[in-house]
Amino acid sequence: MSHKNSYAVKKEFDATNMTVYFGSAIFTGGMTSIPNLFLKYYRDVGITDSEMMLIIQLLRLRHEEQLLMPSIETLAGCLSAEPAQIERQIKNLLDKKVIGITNYFTGDDGSIKQGYDFEPLVFELSEVWALNQKKELDRIAERLHSSPGHVSRDQEKTGIVLTPREQDLCHTFENEFGRLLSPMEIEQIIGWLEEHDTELILEALRQAVIRGKHNFKYIGSILREWHKNNIRTLQEVEAYQQRFEQNRARQMQRKTGMESVNKADQKKKTLMRSMYS
Repeated sequence: MSHKNSYAVKKEFDATNMTVYFGSAIFTGGMTSIPNLFLKYYRDVGITDSEMMLIIQLLRLRHEEQLLMPSIETLAGCLSAEPAQIERQIKNLLDKKVIGITNYFTGDDGSIKQGYDFEPLVFELSEVWALNQKKELDRIAERLHSSPGHVSRDQEKTGIVLTPREQDLCHTFENEFGRLLSPMEIEQIIGWLEEHDTELILEALRQAVIRGKHNFKYIGSILREWHKNNIRTLQEVEAYQQRFEQNRARQMQRKTGMESVNKADQKKKTLMRSMYS
């Protein structure tokens, strides 16, 4: 911290009123903000309680004293731990990729200093948060589908009340996609059910999942192809795919045959040229 900033926050010390002076120091000394999600999930990231206090001190020293990489001795003066223990904790945090070390440009002269990087911590926290969000959504979906006649939040928003058949199919899609469906996706499934049997929609979903295509556009293209070819049952789907595979095999055979003929013809031409050259 520069002398200019130091003078800006200092005032004459009045030893006769220590409590007021202390209170003034609290308000003018700044604060280190710790996100609640960090406090909630730090153990899930693999951070111990002592490592948590170390990170808090690293953040405080960064913001209060502009120390991007405080020395072990400086940290030891802030923590109830021996320098060797703090050094081990720093190494553990680096090994666990909770923090990193990077270069920072500082000052108007563009000088470079090494400092601790907290982006890895943000990434790890986001992964844990997303996983917990997924679990919470799964619990909500399970409660919704285990309550007969219950109207979901999306149904209330769109005015759609699903039949048991529609609910079951939507639940299957949610299980395969690993998330709740949007109102538009629910309407899409209802539209499919007006033209196709449930087993046909499930087969289109199965084929899309096998191909790694977890999206409604791809499933819709499968159903449109079947509808265009007047396919209505699973038996017809199987027969259609067999014909498709047979046609493709014949095309491959014809292509291979043509290549063989072309190679033989080329060989013949080469031989003729060699005879008359």
